[in-house]
Amino acid sequence: FWLKVFQLRSLRGRNDARGVTPRPCAPQMPSAASPKEEHAAHDGLKACGGVDPPSAMMATAAAAAVAAVAAVDAKSAGGAVAGSWCRADVPPVIKPMSFRRVSMVRTQMGSKERLQALPAATLRMDAPSLSQDASVFVFPRAQAGKPLIGFGGSFTEAATVSLRKLGKETWDEVMKAYFDPDHGLGYTIGRVHIGSCDFSESSWTCGDLQEGDHELKNFSLDYYETLDILPMIRQAAAIAKEPIQLLASPWSPPPWMKTKRQFHGDGHLLESCRGVWALHYVKFVQEMAKRGAPIWAISVQNEPEASQIWESCIYTATEERDFIRDHLGPTLHENGLADLKVLFWDHNRDGMLERAAITYADAEAAKYIWGMCWHWYGDPRFESWPPRHEVSFSDRQQGEKRIFELKGRAGFDNVRKVAELRPDKHLIFSEGCQELSGRPLSQLMGDWKLGERYALNIINDLNSGCEGFIDWNLCLDETGGPNHVGNTCSAAVICDNVAKRARYQPIFWYIGHFSRYIRPGARRVACSTSRDTLEVTAFLNVDGKLSVVVMNQSDLEESFWLKIATEDGPEPFTAAWIDAPARSIVTLVADDQVAEDPSVLERIRGVFTTTTSDAPPLEPWQRHSQ
Repeated sequence: FWLKVFQLRSLRGRNDARGVTPRPCAPQMPSAASPKEEHAAHDGLKACGGVDPPSAMMATAAAAAVAAVAAVDAKSAGGAVAGSWCRADVPPVIKPMSFRRVSMVRTQMGSKERLQALPAATLRMDAPSLSQDASVFVFPRAQAGKPLIGFGGSFTEAATVSLRKLGKETWDEVMKAYFDPDHGLGYTIGRVHIGSCDFSESSWTCGDLQEGDHELKNFSLDYYETLDILPMIRQAAAIAKEPIQLLASPWSPPPWMKTKRQFHGDGHLLESCRGVWALHYVKFVQEMAKRGAPIWAISVQNEPEASQIWESCIYTATEERDFIRDHLGPTLHENGLADLKVLFWDHNRDGMLERAAITYADAEAAKYIWGMCWHWYGDPRFESWPPRHEVSFSDRQQGEKRIFELKGRAGFDNVRKVAELRPDKHLIFSEGCQELSGRPLSQLMGDWKLGERYALNIINDLNSGCEGFIDWNLCLDETGGPNHVGNTCSAAVICDNVAKRARYQPIFWYIGHFSRYIRPGARRVACSTSRDTLEVTAFLNVDGKLSVVVMNQSDLEESFWLKIATEDGPEPFTAAWIDAPARSIVTLVADDQVAEDPSVLERIRGVFTTTTSDAPPLEPWQRHSQ
């Protein structure tokens, strides 16, 4: 059953695999059901209404998936082998290489290694075969989930304001550092706010939108040109050599559309303004396309359950569901935007399964929804506001010393649970950053733990089914702003207007260990670690190369065997011995090339380092650190 559901995809038009040809099947199926026919399969399934038990809502959501599968099967039945499937949007299987070499890139606290390339190692067949050896095991042919969409950051007003102050040379440097696929992080996706957000210098709307004007006659994006947001997006696409896949999210409708007639606080969207607000999304998407910044997806509302002192708007689960079903979805379709991806929730992991169950249970709403997006806030290990609970232990190896694990509302498992609830839908991480909570940013400059926080979240979410990761502000100034209500934060790049330079933070390098080596279209593969201190994820890229990211947050080194399962070799796997120093992250890229032998001196020393003469020149983001 779930295999059938997994094969059903709501993504239309462009294949998420970014040019990978789907595997052929025989016999070739007739064309699959059209979107209208798939949607018709949902028509008989109604929302749960007054049903309270979550299990009932989840069952109804699953039933909707079954009905959609049945509709496509019925369409395909004529002349086809019963039960066979061949859909252009079924994730393709990528053929792995015959791996012989593993290249290494490492970042380590207390050293000069910043995405530092290290000499490659040969994958051997005579490695120890015990499964409980210190090891990371990777099975490249066990491919799961959907193709990776990419990594990126957010084009905010604060990012352009802070970067502009450093001049054109630094502006260009930072943009290349983020978007250059060869010499930067290789970002391919991003997020932009619809109207103002907290990381704006004031509250504003998309043009002078007069109360009562339900045609939005004065809608305009001229201010996005003035703020350099649109020029920044266009430049990013030029550097990336492809359009940036943009997610657009509103923080607040114009105040006159809300119950409390203000940008901030706990106001809701007026029922009488739902139609005009749906039209606002259409206007925004159409105008962005005209200005050379096509929108790939929209979310309904940023943090719909948060009443803030900055721009916010409250939607209950039923309000958001009904707005999508009755207004946003139909309005997009009526205006030729049926291929635009619609995401909901755009809030923290803690509540995402409940929200998903309620929303997807309504088949009429679900047919317009591409997927769900979320943020990471609520982890008391990093934030001052969430409730915290200490789970105590006695350390048997340290004289019964009391230690504790801190629990809050991070909700890592909820991503996987939503993926299991609706495997036909999609999952995108849309925002994360380190809040300052009243501290000066100077206290967090160069904080290694922030880089580790990013990798911790990325690894957990990717392993749970996340298809894309979008960081919050691309850059901020030396105060962690500008932010018009003082909600300052950190960022991967800090534009220090005092020192007159961009300062690259550990966050930047840690993200780079994923974004540079796990490219769009990659498939997640089965992997495991025999040591808890090694946190790992693995992906097979479309070119057949394998990328494995391993983080060691502990204060002790943990060396291990990288074991890669083979298909036809004399041994079940090939392996290489890898060092994971304390407080380090390493990306391992396996391919079918032959590794060069290290020098005799290096063998004696047991330390493999790139010599100065062989090392490529350092990138600006490797020199201008912290």
